[in-house]
Amino acid sequence: MKKLINHINLIFATLLLSILSACSGGETKTEEVIRPVKYAKVGTSSGSFGRTFSGTAKAGIETVLSFKVAGNIQTVDVRVGQRINRGALIARLDPSDFELQYEEADASVKSADAQEKQTKSNYERVAVLYENQNASLSEYESAKAQFESAKANEKAAKQRRKQAKSQLEYTVLRAPMRGIVNVVYVEENENISAGQQVVILSAGDGLEVEIGVPESYIANIENGQEVQIEFPSINQQRFKGKISEVSYAINAQNSTYPVTVKLTDEIAAARPGMAANVTFQFEQEEQTSKETSLMVPVAAVGEDPQSNFVFIIESQDGKTGVAKKRYIEVGALTSEGFQIQKGLKQDDLVATAGLQTLLDGMKVKLQ
Repeated sequence: MKKLINHINLIFATLLLSILSACSGGETKTEEVIRPVKYAKVGTSSGSFGRTFSGTAKAGIETVLSFKVAGNIQTVDVRVGQRINRGALIARLDPSDFELQYEEADASVKSADAQEKQTKSNYERVAVLYENQNASLSEYESAKAQFESAKANEKAAKQRRKQAKSQLEYTVLRAPMRGIVNVVYVEENENISAGQQVVILSAGDGLEVEIGVPESYIANIENGQEVQIEFPSINQQRFKGKISEVSYAINAQNSTYPVTVKLTDEIAAARPGMAANVTFQFEQEEQTSKETSLMVPVAAVGEDPQSNFVFIIESQDGKTGVAKKRYIEVGALTSEGFQIQKGLKQDDLVATAGLQTLLDGMKVKLQ
């Protein structure tokens, strides 16, 4: 037992000496961590600038289909996204009332036809008697008038029957062209009025994008001009397009000029109604291009409650340096980045990533 106690005391003493030695030893040296940082050099503009305008994709031809008569929808024979051929059945109204109207009109024609034949026969008979002086002038004129009236009634009855037939035919809605059903507005057993939208049929080759361009840029846009089109929903890919229409009248609702862009690239994933961004490249005006405009990437510019800022990197060897926060004044946003009006000079190095993690005076490693 005594040996066990001595052994425990020995272990305790050894641990105590180790702790005291650690506390009284020299300071632990920690290796300084230098944060790697991506950077760019402040340069000048290339003499051109880009502008991006938002719009919506649409089919080359979009046709709104509707019935010419009111009624109750009996069947809807298409669905959204369905490809249909010209003449395909879109929808059908309940034809009962229109069939009755046609039958009544047809009966009127038959009655009028019989009346016309009867009065014609009587007129021809009286005409012969009148020529032989066996009938008076008044009898002749009366028979003639009855015949003319019967002919007019028959003509009007036939016109009403023709109209009733057309009304009956209007209860069937068919596709006027080949295309894709873009929207279906109605359902079976729904009562609709004449002219009410039933479906939208997208047809034509390719897609178009409609955008609104402010008046300050519309003079720089013309038919055939090449542009780049980006669909945010399609992995930010860029596609080619050309201007196909430029309006000369301003849209009073948003004070922009409607411009239509036709896609020259085939995009299987694109659909009508998708949001799109159209980027134009404009040449700077002569007086502006003579002036040197400093440019920095968009990613290099941050913003806090005070102003816009960048982190410039002061480096002696081109490998490591010190990040210094500097407030700047930015100008227009172009395809090359922000124009710098004040705060930087050409060939300054600026950080282009991780601005939120950088601190003024932090040592960095250039990547």
